[in-house]
Amino acid sequence: MKPQKKRGVDAASGPAGFLSFFLSFALVFVLGGAAYPLAVGAALLVHETAHFLTAAALGVKLSSVRLGAWGINTVFDYSSASAGREIAVLLSGPAANIAAALAVIKTPLTDVPGGVYFVLTSFALGAVNLLPVRGLDGGAILSAAVGRFVLPDRAWRICTVTSRVFSFAFWGIAVAVQAAGFSWSLLLLSLYFLVRAW
Repeated sequence: MKPQKKRGVDAASGPAGFLSFFLSFALVFVLGGAAYPLAVGAALLVHETAHFLTAAALGVKLSSVRLGAWGINTVFDYSSASAGREIAVLLSGPAANIAAALAVIKTPLTDVPGGVYFVLTSFALGAVNLLPVRGLDGGAILSAAVGRFVLPDRAWRICTVTSRVFSFAFWGIAVAVQAAGFSWSLLLLSLYFLVRAW
């Protein structure tokens, strides 16, 4: 299978996307109270806005905006963009999340409801999106970087194997952490990675 130049997380759009987005935020509300979904929404907005603004500044066209279970996703058409521009757009979302978390952490904003949630969610969103897993910014960055040196089919295979190996290793760590009684969330994240890798 050949890679597409329009990249982004494959999320459902239309009514199914809206329903999964609504149900995800309802679950977040039940688990964390009213402040948590607002913090998650703010972190997602920072992430996608950074992608959009960077793409606009570099002349990369927006292909679509999708609403899915994991939030809003912007998809860009990189067919006429250099690998460097593609990587810059892909890096901008995680970088903005990490920068926003670091900027807010030492301010009074962490004292308002959701402030700490925003810092944690924004940092986690940025860090996780840098992982070399298909469907995440890190997987697309790896694909764009490898694609500069090898043919598209070979780049796709290299990225697929990397994604699968990383996802399986992450799953193993998550199982060990959960078995020690620490975190179900890592186990769920590892399962998401495994699904994305295949």
